[in-house]
Amino acid sequence: MTDMGVPGSLARVLDDVKAERAAQDALFGPQEELPDGTGPSWTPLADEAKALVAEAASAGMLTRRHILHEEVLEAFAETSPTSLRNELVQVAAVAVKWVQLLDKRTSRATAPEPLPAAHDPASARGHGDDAVPELRRMGHDAAPARHRARVSVHALLLRDARVLLGRRAGTGFADGMWHLPSGHVEAGEDAVTTLVREIREELGVDVAPADLRFAHVMHMADDWVHLFFAAEQWVGEPVVAEPDKCSELAWWEVSALPPDTVTYAASAVRQAAEHRAFSTFGWPTAAPTDASTDVPAAVSLSAPAPAPASGRSGHA
Repeated sequence: MTDMGVPGSLARVLDDVKAERAAQDALFGPQEELPDGTGPSWTPLADEAKALVAEAASAGMLTRRHILHEEVLEAFAETSPTSLRNELVQVAAVAVKWVQLLDKRTSRATAPEPLPAAHDPASARGHGDDAVPELRRMGHDAAPARHRARVSVHALLLRDARVLLGRRAGTGFADGMWHLPSGHVEAGEDAVTTLVREIREELGVDVAPADLRFAHVMHMADDWVHLFFAAEQWVGEPVVAEPDKCSELAWWEVSALPPDTVTYAASAVRQAAEHRAFSTFGWPTAAPTDASTDVPAAVSLSAPAPAPASGRSGHA
């Protein structure tokens, strides 16, 4: 099974890894002095990645990217040399298997391409900085795949500077953690229609589309675009309308969310409270983003809700 049905596949990939390692050592040296840079600060992202794997698996959308993403972040969260080594071996195993499958898919395992010229250490040294991307080329003649993001919507129901959260249960994603009412945008639905439906299904209240105000948008590394809308008026009183997915509801101060809030949701609430309309999440090289000057915040999360209109409630 280690050769994925192609004799010699694993050995060829390991030979490529050895050649890549030799080229990197020739360019950069062993770099033994570099610190690991891992630790518990990565644990929230690792937990998030694990939850995303479970969510993707339950939706029939699991990919190898999900698996490798989780393994890498779990390694980042380790400090013990033994545990870190074990996690990095898992990372390597997942990556090697993925390369084998790519080889099998493109018949490169039976007729492997020569490695890029940069794998010749003498040649690589002659290219200076241009050699670095050469070391990382895989299938360099192929056109890049078109990016397709998935979209979800989230509700910030506000009451006197508090936001409503539900504790997830029985869903396979972040169970036991606090989260905003949310859902995936379905085919044929716009984002606002989806959120109105989700609020009704999850909380048993009705929000008029005109009462949903844009609050924030987040581009998350796991190919998600999360849209956040705030509402200060609705018809009815929120209840746990889907007890198979939520165990309880509670109002929390916007500035003091519980520590076991789903990480990206807590980040989005914080960004919206700071009047930032756009943020990224989980991208390892992303710079802090503040688009508040481009798209003004539609709702202040710190101001008390206005007096309710007839038949509507923004208060207990």
